[in-house]
Amino acid sequence: MYLLRLILVFLIIFLIVRAFIIAGSTEEPLKKKSDPDNIKGNTPKGVPKNIGEYVDYEEVDKST
Repeated sequence: MYLLRLILVFLIIFLIVRAFIIAGSTEEPLKKKSDPDNIKGNTPKGVPKNIGEYVDYEEVDKST
């Protein structure tokens, strides 16, 4: 029983320390660094063409 408790305590400590290490890391992941689409000034601006079409809003009178 003591061994199980000891293992669980070490597991919790390990997970907490790992979370702080990951949160404190300022280095970007390698995938984002090497992706040529993420280079500043190379990203398209506006709404992508595959989002859908714009539907005009009409206010409906609720007094009927």
